Amino acid sequence: MQTFSLRVPSSIVFGQDVLPQLGQIARDIGTRALIVSESVLHEGQHISRVVEILKRSGVETMIYDELMPGSPASTVDDIASLARASKAQSVIGLGGMRVLSIARCVANVAADRKRIGDLMEGHVPGSSIPYIEVPSSYRNHLLMRPEAVINDTLAGRARMVHIAPGTVQAAVIDTAFTQTLSSKYALAAIMDTLLAAVEGYYAPTSTMFSDTLLLRATRELHAAALAGVKNPSDGRFRMQAAEAGLITAMGLSVTGQGIGGGLAYAINGRFSLPKSWVAGILLPHVVEFLTPRNVEKAARVAAALDEPVERIIAADDAPRAARGIRKLLTQLDLPPRLRDLDVTVDDLSLAAEDATDFPLLSNVPGGVSGADLQQLVAAAF
Repeated sequence: MQTFSLRVPSSIVFGQDVLPQLGQIARDIGTRALIVSESVLHEGQHISRVVEILKRSGVETMIYDELMPGSPASTVDDIASLARASKAQSVIGLGGMRVLSIARCVANVAADRKRIGDLMEGHVPGSSIPYIEVPSSYRNHLLMRPEAVINDTLAGRARMVHIAPGTVQAAVIDTAFTQTLSSKYALAAIMDTLLAAVEGYYAPTSTMFSDTLLLRATRELHAAALAGVKNPSDGRFRMQAAEAGLITAMGLSVTGQGIGGGLAYAINGRFSLPKSWVAGILLPHVVEFLTPRNVEKAARVAAALDEPVERIIAADDAPRAARGIRKLLTQLDLPPRLRDLDVTVDDLSLAAEDATDFPLLSNVPGGVSGADLQQLVAAAF
């Protein structure tokens, strides 16, 4: 029998129009909260709505909404100083994965009197200000993991850092947020989540628990992408993707991403290219890389992608997984090659070198070398 350890936030609220529950969750922690977000979320009144919900529950708010795609890691220290000065009793991260990672680090740095440089050097804080996560997308792979990804602007690269266990006290996942995403971004985010689900399924640390969830997520994400291509204005595909995103995060709580996730973070960190686009481009090449390392799982992925398979563990069926991904990609209006993102092979070679230090690479079955990383980005170019 397999054994595994599962750590989840003490409260997860998921569904359509559940955002009002944030007020009571925050009020149970205290009466002063710092919101960490980005100015783009003023569009659609997302930030003002959160502030009003908290106000009605008796929670005073301080807002930091100046995060940008190129915000340096030192921004964490600045926001943490604001949290300490305002005597914030909770930190609320509102936004996409980049914003949520910064907010997680803020909660840790503010409580433990450390600096972001300490986290990047491998120091794990001993405590955290209670942190509440409010994702604005269904792409939240680190939801149940004590990790964050930070852009080290001095080194020109992304860094994965470890945060205090139990940092995330609660997560409020309102699927209504997904209705405001553009169709192209919504489909790209699905492909990014599909990469995470597939890699987590192959990881050597996978268990019966994670396999069941991640294989289901693969099926749901595939179906959601097809539905989104057929009718982009139908919000139901976004709801399906949001459910699959939560299932993926649950599966990744006991396993993790691998070579594709490491490269996507590294390329995004070095060149500020949209991570979701990069992930979608890498996905079929990652599946081809993983297929010979576990043909039984590859065959099951192929079946989850609605590829015709004769015998679910037959080696003949395994290559169909990559074929299923490519068939899906041909229907999406997304960049098919890394060269379409205005980067060179030499640029990508530098990013591949960055990825060698990502702890995600320990999740690759059979291990991964620097040459493997270089070959994969070259194939995707």
